This record gives sequence, structure tokens and C-alpha cells, in this order.
Amino acid sequence: MTWKEPSEAERRLREQLAAHGLSVSWAKIRRWREFGALPWKKQHGLGRGAGSTSELLPETFVVAEALALATAKKRPLEQAVLDVFTMGHRFDQVLAAPSVPLPERAVRRALAWYMARDDSHPLAAIEMAAKSAGNCPDKTMDAALESAHRYFPKLYRQAKQKGQPPGMTVPDTLADADGLATFAVATVLGFDDFGADAIVEAVRKSLPELADEYGEQVFTTLGNALREAEGDGRSPFSRRTRWPSLQDRVQRMERVEYSEICSIRDVLALLVEASPALALARRAGVEDPNVRHIEAVRTLNRRTDEYLRRAEAISRYPAEQAWKGFTVLLLHVCSSPGRLRTFEGDVTILDPALNDVPGLSRRILAICNTLSVFQPGTRDGQLG
Repeated sequence: MTWKEPSEAERRLREQLAAHGLSVSWAKIRRWREFGALPWKKQHGLGRGAGSTSELLPETFVVAEALALATAKKRPLEQAVLDVFTMGHRFDQVLAAPSVPLPERAVRRALAWYMARDDSHPLAAIEMAAKSAGNCPDKTMDAALESAHRYFPKLYRQAKQKGQPPGMTVPDTLADADGLATFAVATVLGFDDFGADAIVEAVRKSLPELADEYGEQVFTTLGNALREAEGDGRSPFSRRTRWPSLQDRVQRMERVEYSEICSIRDVLALLVEASPALALARRAGVEDPNVRHIEAVRTLNRRTDEYLRRAEAISRYPAEQAWKGFTVLLLHVCSSPGRLRTFEGDVTILDPALNDVPGLSRRILAICNTLSVFQPGTRDGQLG
């Protein structure tokens, strides 16, 4: 839609923002409206050829104020929307429980925008590299392989420097990194493009512990089965092993109810809020029933432990970067049917330990201050 002049409602909104020390042009307000980021009451006619008018909704100013703060520095509007949605910028502070009533349309547009640019997952980075090569199959394969063989050895070296133990997503060796790279590209582009021999060799590199007579028998059996399927004209690989395309991931998000997205956002925000106190309790060895319950759950449920670890990492990010880590985690839950199905159980198992996060934080701080009194070499109530 196009207007030559600002409407009366837009003028009033600009005046309200100015009264709170926020200088926002009406053109920016118009941009917010066109994007769907502002709650806006539909225009209604005044009758007898007198034109039409639109009134501001009670929540319009709240959203506009948050967007004004989030766009104080030049940034894409989609980024500002995600910042407000995930971290709840309001009155120049970060709220633990976001309450800014952003319209669904704006949030979904911003999430789709981020998904198209997110390369935090290795398979997404490989997919982006492949698409950048154009429509030539050979160039697509070369770009994907280059991206994968750059990513996984780097991941191995970083993990080794940090003393991080190997696992399902961290290579054990450079040979394992090479095998994982092959698997990653096959997952994105399709296993059928590699053939049975290449896949078996990738498995062999990733599992050096099977370099014995038994392992050789396993690889021989696997290779024969895959080649037999290929010889019969059948695909030896399940379609489920394919990395879902960007379009598929966006469509998955569209099928998730907006109310569910907001609920998951609120839970993750609670975990982020609780993270500093829980990290302090863990370092200081605080004895508290709720802390003991949370630590016991983390030991029993790997997904819950992952959510808590990632929430803690987000809590350490600078305010201007936290939105990105939060958005990645939110999409990680919402765009995976398996994660989405188990999320409620994975977080409610923490109940009732996080029912009163401010109270829990105060108790942990009080215990830490008490402990510091008895620790030699401490001053002013600070932990040694």
C-alpha cells in the first residue's frame, strides 16, 4: 500500500514516541506497518464523503517503542523483530519473559528470513554453498564438498584446543572429520550421488575402532547389500536420511501454531533467565533442593541438558547478539518434529524447580555470600 502523507494515527504514534524520547520518522512507522510488525486497527469511514480514520490499538505503542529501541542502530527490520520477539527489548532493558505483543505475520516473516541466512548448522552451510554454485551439478558438488571438508576438520581442531571430548557431532580424528564431511554432503545432496563404495569408505574412516576382522566383515556385508540394491535399480538409502531443504524447513515452521511458538519462546526465555544463577550454583557447589533436582534431570535427560547448556551460552552473549543464539535454539526446537514432540516433557520434568526463578537466584546468591565468609582470601562478599 502507498500513502503520500502520514495518517492521523501515524502522526499520533510518532508524537507519543517523541514524548518518550524516541525520535522515529513516520516513514519508518510506515515501513513497520507494511511489514506487519505493528498491531493496527482497520480504517473505518467517517461517512458523507469525509474520508476515513484509524485509531491506535492499546498495544501499538508498546510494540512501536520496542521496535524503536531495537532499530536505534541501523539493522534489518527482520533482525529487529527477532530481537524484540526473543529477548523482549523494552524500556532499553532485556526482559526475561518477553511480553511485547508482536503480530504473528511479522514474526513468521522474520523467522523465514533468518532461516534463509542461517549457516550455524553444518548441513545448512553446505546447502548454502551448493546453492551458490548455480545449476551445474559438478560445481554444486565441488562447492558442497569444499564447504564440508573445511568445516569438519576445523571443528576437530577447535574441539581439540578446548579439550572438548569427541562425540556424535565432534570428530575423533581428522580421518573421522573426512568421513563426516562425506556423510554431510551426501545428506544434503543425496546419498545416491555418491554410490555404495564411497559411503562405505566414509563409514570406515569414521569408525577406526572397527579396523579388525569383525569390522572388515561388517563393511563387506554393508557394501555388498548396498551394491546389490543399486544393481536392482533400487535406492539403498532411506529418504529420511536427506537433509530437509530450506523450503521444507520453512513449511514445517508454518505448520507450528503461533501460540506454540510463543509458548516455547517463553520457556526458553525462562531457562536463559535462570542460567546465570544455576551456573553460579554449580561452580560454588551450592546445596539447594531445586538445584539438586535440576542437576539430576540433566544427568538423566540429554535433551534437557542440551537446552540448559545452550540457554546458559545465550545468557553470556552481549545483548546485541543474544537474539541470534535464541533464534537458532527456537528454530532448532520448532522445525524438528521429533524435538517439538518431546519438548514439553523435556522441560516440564524440571518442575517445580524453576517456578520461582527470582527467588531461586536470591537463595543461591545468599548461600554463595555465606560461603565466601568462610573462604580465605575473599573480600567484600565475593567468591574466591
